[in-house]
Amino acid sequence: MDSRRPHLDVGKASLRIGGVEAKSLAEKYGTPLYVTDVGRLAARFREAKSELSSRYGDALVAFAYKSNSTTPVVRTLARMGAGATVVSVAGVELARKAGVSPGDIVLDGPSKSKEELAAGIRAGVGMINAESVQEAMDVEALCRTLGSRGVRLGFRVNFGIRAETHAGLATGGREHKFGVARGEVVKFCRDWAPRFRFARVAGLHSHIGSQVSDADVFRRQTEEMVGLAEELEALGTDVREFNFGGGLGVPYRKEDPELAIGDYADATAGAFARSRWAGRARLVFELGRWVVADSTVLLTRVNYVKAAGKIRWALVDAGMNDFLRPALYGAHHEIVPAWTASAKRSAASYDVAGPVCESTDVFGRGRRLGVSLAQGDLLAILDVGAYGFSMSSTYNMRPLAAVATVEKRRSALASPRRL
Repeated sequence: MDSRRPHLDVGKASLRIGGVEAKSLAEKYGTPLYVTDVGRLAARFREAKSELSSRYGDALVAFAYKSNSTTPVVRTLARMGAGATVVSVAGVELARKAGVSPGDIVLDGPSKSKEELAAGIRAGVGMINAESVQEAMDVEALCRTLGSRGVRLGFRVNFGIRAETHAGLATGGREHKFGVARGEVVKFCRDWAPRFRFARVAGLHSHIGSQVSDADVFRRQTEEMVGLAEELEALGTDVREFNFGGGLGVPYRKEDPELAIGDYADATAGAFARSRWAGRARLVFELGRWVVADSTVLLTRVNYVKAAGKIRWALVDAGMNDFLRPALYGAHHEIVPAWTASAKRSAASYDVAGPVCESTDVFGRGRRLGVSLAQGDLLAILDVGAYGFSMSSTYNMRPLAAVATVEKRRSALASPRRL
């Protein structure tokens, strides 16, 4: 049993997920197969909600649907009281179908179309976070056309806060495409907000990037948002919602730094509770990765084992179309044997790769799995619950992987393998 992943039982040559054998899941549903432990998902959400609410009572965890939009995940979280952060028309519709109250849906995105804005307005979402002054103008114009009054508009503010993370995961630099500069928000609230008749500026939003493990970065973010709200109050703009985005990192490697959820809550909700805005506004947290990442594994079967020069390749039936993060970011994910015909120990190392016709279709290099692999063996790629299935595609005309769930030692097929 892995102390960091209590729902996984990793043996010498076998794996149990939520008490269910990986081998039986692969035989029942085929591979490649995403498997989500619903109990683990629920436990992580419950912990996040508890830690944040204990620091500040009016705190909403609006799960980031872009991280994982599979039906069992969003429905489970909706039943537990999660809101939804969405970035598309389909996201709005999915959140409503999952049972999320419209007031707990947040519409984000750096380049929303007018169709997407109109969908959010019609649905009565709780907040539309604009990422440009023009977008805010478009919201007001669309509200006028649709006859919708009282629409709550927020600004995603780019405070220029840089976090130590992969360049592809950073969003808070002043040159990034995300958000609006602080000065522009102040100018808008001084010159334009008083003229609006249908939408009203009621929120501030900030997201500085993903895989952040430094509490001081989040503490600075809190200070910047509170400071801006005070400046806007002097201009007549009453901020009633502070959205801290997401970004709390998870350790994909054993040596990766990890910021405890309690320390994150102290730096955000706790720090806000000590400000003069305490009790006057709702706090929103768009956590995705931290909640769902380790709940899910990707099971894949070995098609071939072969040598090429000094490299021993384990070629599996999952490809970069099924799980893109290693090819896109060079992301590291642990790979463990899920079932092998031979339990004999081995010091052999393998480059684990898929069937897609790209040299970047590699999940791990030089991996020592502790066993000698053969055709038909099963491997599990860990911590794929966030940005795994949601980033998958049918590239190379390969079907999407199937998705299964385990709960109370029982499994179910959530979606079949399909083109």
